[in-house]
Amino acid sequence: MVIGGSPALVSQLVGHTNTVNKVLLVPNDTAIVSVSDDRTLRVWIKRSSGDYWPSICQTLEWCVSCLALENFHLFVGLESGTVNHYKITEDLNRITLLRIYNSHEMRVTDLIYDSKRDWLLSVGKDKHFHWYTGETGRRLGSYVASAACTCLAFDLISNFVFIGDYSGAIHMVKLDNGEEFKFITSLIGHAGSIRALTWDPEKQILISCSTDKSLFLWFIGEGKGTAIQLNHHRERVNSLAYCPNERLIFSFGSDKKMVVWNLRTERNQPPLWEESDECQLCQLPFFWNVKKLWEEKNVNFKRQHHCRRCGKAVCGDCSPNLSVLPLYGYEYPVRLCSPCSEELPEDELRSSTQAHNILIDANCVDLDRSKKLLAIGSSDNVIRIYDVAACL
Repeated sequence: MVIGGSPALVSQLVGHTNTVNKVLLVPNDTAIVSVSDDRTLRVWIKRSSGDYWPSICQTLEWCVSCLALENFHLFVGLESGTVNHYKITEDLNRITLLRIYNSHEMRVTDLIYDSKRDWLLSVGKDKHFHWYTGETGRRLGSYVASAACTCLAFDLISNFVFIGDYSGAIHMVKLDNGEEFKFITSLIGHAGSIRALTWDPEKQILISCSTDKSLFLWFIGEGKGTAIQLNHHRERVNSLAYCPNERLIFSFGSDKKMVVWNLRTERNQPPLWEESDECQLCQLPFFWNVKKLWEEKNVNFKRQHHCRRCGKAVCGDCSPNLSVLPLYGYEYPVRLCSPCSEELPEDELRSSTQAHNILIDANCVDLDRSKKLLAIGSSDNVIRIYDVAACL
């Protein structure tokens, strides 16, 4: 599958006066819902002129941090820790407050609403994950993470919940019979806080991105817990969008790039890094191996490096070459030892990933797969709509 077209900017929505925290394209409609640190909730409707104008601009008492929308039910998370439940009229011109959930003691960071079970799932900076029944507003249960919670993903079929936190861990919890839950495991791989999660229910793959500049593919189902790291961004990765049919990931970083990853491409797990007190190729000691340095009267201090292809511990003289390694998830040049560099086949250098300079620091995104439209909320307070048909 060849990808390579560029996204086309079709519209810009100007009105927010602070960072846009969440933006959603309304399904089966030409409208957008957004929330911001300027304490406003806005609904934008596309007019006959092609421009978007706000039909609703609701000012709340706190900064608005996140939202969830389904079947005209809108849930809005606030800096105070509360969640407001609104019902939007079908013409998108009026909202009515139905309930207030006193959910968290600190900022609400993510929300998911499951209309089938009428469950509201929420996480916050207070380290808590809660879930509620929408029928009465009663809290069904809670789980406490090891650090501030940052984002959520939910499998509607198996009731698995994935909770990303500030430490870089992803907690996997299974909800049973509404009020009961079972902790499954913690997925450890990222070296920075988790910024976004998305779940592929068919392939049973969890996709995560982090401030450590990387993405991870977690093969929960048939992969039996294996993971592959993807590296392209040079700064933190803030948000994700996923097309399950095309199996494409859109990732957005503070390096102001949009990277399109093709999951149909075969990738291997990178090797584990080996540890040694001396270079595994030339056998010269590394600088901390004082005993061997003294025995050999060697004053040439060698730093330890690792070949990204074979994992061997090598010195700089034995690993002078850099190369991309798409097969192992490295889309920028990384260190290779001399033997690996010499025997590197062409098929390991072939990449199906495309990067586009969008020149904005995307804070949140939403993708309408049917219309092939992408909405991006950014730290410059502007919402931009892109046509990504050429990328699919």
